[in-house]
Amino acid sequence: MASLVSLNYFLPIISFLFVFILVYALLAKTKILGENNFVHLMISFILAVFFIVNVSLVDFVNFSSAWIIVFLVVVFFMMVLIAFTHGKVDVIMKPWVAWLLVIVLIVVFVISSAYTFNWAVNWERIWDWFYTDWFGFVLLLVVAGAASWVLTKK
Repeated sequence: MASLVSLNYFLPIISFLFVFILVYALLAKTKILGENNFVHLMISFILAVFFIVNVSLVDFVNFSSAWIIVFLVVVFFMMVLIAFTHGKVDVIMKPWVAWLLVIVLIVVFVISSAYTFNWAVNWERIWDWFYTDWFGFVLLLVVAGAASWVLTKK
């Protein structure tokens, strides 16, 4: 009987495939380097190999992909909940919602890279700031402003 420990054997392979497919899809879709598939495949392969060779890059992919999967599952269940309550998902699917989701994904990547690579972020000071009265005050102002804007928009 296999245990979950045996999955550690496949994590580098999964990381390689994740990076390879993601980079290839981005290069093929955006056509930044033209329409030559060989160039797309070669650059995707080289970047994926970098992610396998360097352990910190593998940690970055593992850390960020876990949070992104959690985020996408939450978004999916919110869409299902909206579809059940309103009957249509078109009620909330506006262009600004898509941009908000992209911004959240970029923030997740930046935070996960700062956490993984330890670049110029004093995490203790940031966490200490979350437990101050100022953070609660700023959060209250942001929530009150957003609620006021939504309520007075109509």
